[in-house]
Amino acid sequence: MSVNAREEQYEHVELFGKPALYTSSRIDRNTVPDGFYCYDLRGSDYDPGKPVTVENWVVVNHVGTVVTAKPVTIPKSGTRQLSGKLNFLDECLTLADFCEEHGLKFPPDNRRFILRPALPEEAGLFFALPKEQDAELGTIGHVRMDFGRGGKEFWHTWHPRGDESLNSPEFKAELAEVVNELRECGLLKDLSAMYRYCGEHDGKIEGGWRQNYGYVVETDRYRYCLRCNPGQGDYHAYLLCA
Repeated sequence: MSVNAREEQYEHVELFGKPALYTSSRIDRNTVPDGFYCYDLRGSDYDPGKPVTVENWVVVNHVGTVVTAKPVTIPKSGTRQLSGKLNFLDECLTLADFCEEHGLKFPPDNRRFILRPALPEEAGLFFALPKEQDAELGTIGHVRMDFGRGGKEFWHTWHPRGDESLNSPEFKAELAEVVNELRECGLLKDLSAMYRYCGEHDGKIEGGWRQNYGYVVETDRYRYCLRCNPGQGDYHAYLLCA
């Protein structure tokens, strides 16, 4: 599971002689503010707890994550050797504390639509429902999405499931904004991004012939239930709107 970069309690460190923040957890990249950079540390095969390289993403032997105010140059090979150890400064800070200590501006969270993992009792909302239940929930319809055979395309189809009067211009505008933000944040960018997001977050739901993941966005007027199916052989996502 990954943590929110804005809320995490870090250890204050120096990375390549520059101040940084370290956590042993994975960080949700979507929560890293503009102007900050996030990198993973990889442990060695012989000592998985000892960081030896800095990389953009680490899947195996992940030993920690660092947040910096200045970018770290990563060679084309994808890894940069970490000479010696991180220099721990014996201080725990939040990102806001770090900004205050180093005279940096703490950027506001400009995300409009915040995803949360589905609750176990919400699993049924992510699959086909009887018309009566759709009507009770105020369901408008759902968007079926697919990344294509190569995992990099983006095909989508709208399926109405309720009173057509609910499919208003205001709803259509907000739906487009929700999908665009989910594509920009990475979850709906492509198939590999969906794999990574689902692997780093909660959201497992029951149902389907393989593991599905559910996430919810709630706005003032609507609720969006996104079911992710990160694998070949079926549509990759369904976004129910109610």
